[in-house]
Amino acid sequence: MPSDLESAIRFLEETNDPATAFFSYTVDNTGEFGLIKANKEGLRLYAAEILKKSRQMEVAEQQPEPEQPLHFDPLQWICSETGYDLISGVLPQYQSRREILTSQLPPRRVTGPRRRKQPVLLFILMCITGALIMLATLKAFPNLRLWVNIH
Repeated sequence: MPSDLESAIRFLEETNDPATAFFSYTVDNTGEFGLIKANKEGLRLYAAEILKKSRQMEVAEQQPEPEQPLHFDPLQWICSETGYDLISGVLPQYQSRREILTSQLPPRRVTGPRRRKQPVLLFILMCITGALIMLATLKAFPNLRLWVNIH
């Protein structure tokens, strides 16, 4: 596999000119989502850089060192419209996805089925509020007492 990886990296670097490559980090028009702004040469050269980092991880995995970030070298075809390098390197993770996610998530509490709370207090408050509004309306508008004026 390493020879395939080496040949893929070499192919990407030989067939794409860094002088024409463009790769940038930006955000969409709303400013909510991060985007990559790149031409095909920039994407391919960035892919080669990521493959190089995966190769470095294979070597580092065999050495018992603490996980250190693998930073990208400064490349003229990578720029950032955000004003700083949004992604400056890779923080290696040597566990599987499941192991990483279970170590990051807080333990889940096992609870029984939830009982619906009866909204009795809310109903009582609504009745009292309605009665007060009705009394205030009858005091403010005595002509609304239709049953008194009907003969």
